[in-house]
Amino acid sequence: MIRLPLFVGFVGSLLLLSGCSSINTASEGVVSALTPYRNDIVQGNVVTREQFELLRTGMTRQQVRGILGTALLTSIFHADRWDYVFTLKRQGVEPQTRKVQVFFKNDVLERTESDPLPTESEFVATLRK
Repeated sequence: MIRLPLFVGFVGSLLLLSGCSSINTASEGVVSALTPYRNDIVQGNVVTREQFELLRTGMTRQQVRGILGTALLTSIFHADRWDYVFTLKRQGVEPQTRKVQVFFKNDVLERTESDPLPTESEFVATLRK
């Protein structure tokens, strides 16, 4: 025979536990609606269209470094290539990534490759949004 106080305690425990799950679900909804502010993350070398247009074949490594700055990536496997990589991550916006590659032959600039680059004013405008 089941004792009434034991049965009532068991049913009461079940009711309390089911209440906790609905509170938990409601609190998750509130937390997901209130997203924290995230700072913009700017990483790498910003290379603008104006800087890129200053590059000329035949320039020395030092001249290129003077215009673009020190390359973010240099590889011992590709000693004649410098990679300038820039990433901008902003809350609610797709991350932007731009790459510029500079190729040297006999320590002078041979050729360049680049993603579409913003002008300086276009880049500053993206930071203000």
